Amino acid sequence: MSNQSFPLISIAMCTYNGARYLRPQLDSLINQTYPNLEISVFDDCSSDETVSIVQEYMEKHPQIKLHRNPINLGYQGNFAANFKACQGELIAPCDQDDVWALDKLEKLFHILKDNMLVYHDSELIDEQGKSMGISMRTKLNFVRGKNPLPFLFFNCVSGHSMLFRKDLLDYIFPFPQKGFYDHWMVFVASHYGTIDYHDECLVQYRQHQKNLTDILGAKRKETKLQTTISRIQRENDWLEICAAYEQQVMGPGFNSSLYEQGKNRASNFFNFRFGYTIWKYQNDLLHIPKQKPKRRLGFAIRQIWGMKTKTLFK
Repeated sequence: MSNQSFPLISIAMCTYNGARYLRPQLDSLINQTYPNLEISVFDDCSSDETVSIVQEYMEKHPQIKLHRNPINLGYQGNFAANFKACQGELIAPCDQDDVWALDKLEKLFHILKDNMLVYHDSELIDEQGKSMGISMRTKLNFVRGKNPLPFLFFNCVSGHSMLFRKDLLDYIFPFPQKGFYDHWMVFVASHYGTIDYHDECLVQYRQHQKNLTDILGAKRKETKLQTTISRIQRENDWLEICAAYEQQVMGPGFNSSLYEQGKNRASNFFNFRFGYTIWKYQNDLLHIPKQKPKRRLGFAIRQIWGMKTKTLFK
């Protein structure tokens, strides 16, 4: 493959005390088959050997660029800063603890075409790098096209699996204070262009106690009631963000109506319209979780009950 016909892809890698798993990830980046890359590493004030490992690789691989934040920006802020510094026409977010297939970027580039954002499936591995026998698509249906509704309750697009056009940066900042940047980005991208996916696992997605996301639900220590309260607050926060964005770019619509129907769930008994709307639009709103029709019905019914009702039965 020649560099000349391939636009520059920036791998936006964010690090923070990631020395333990960093070398295998860096090895998978420098050996990508896609020929025109920069590797932009933003370190968020690591206190372990992370920076020295990156500097060691920089000596042999000039495509690696290191920026050290003078203050800790946090996970979301570090990615935002890195994206803004990327020089490539295309950007691929990268975590410090996974391992990429060597042809990951080549395969994503070939399906990008006119899409705003593309992504892929990922194989889950444990702390030692052993396959856990499941992938993201084991649990989730993927989404393609131009439809933000599936992302109002759920997300199937992990940041580490994305390749997106730099043009998307014009629409995504600032990141919301709540939620995750990848969920926000795919929600926004679905307003301005199409998304698509590659169904092959192109990343080994490492699961360990320091993961910010808990795809397997292994970290939950709350009671059922506490879990319910947290879920309702999280859903309301996200629906409010989506409603505000809708009003900003196109005026009040479906998102705003849905948020208004459910925003008082934390303090009332019943929300019949909210549950009915979810059931009516289930093919969009409940597309991502892999579940049978009875489970979808159960999800919609659970949304009817406000916290005051739920508390009576806990």
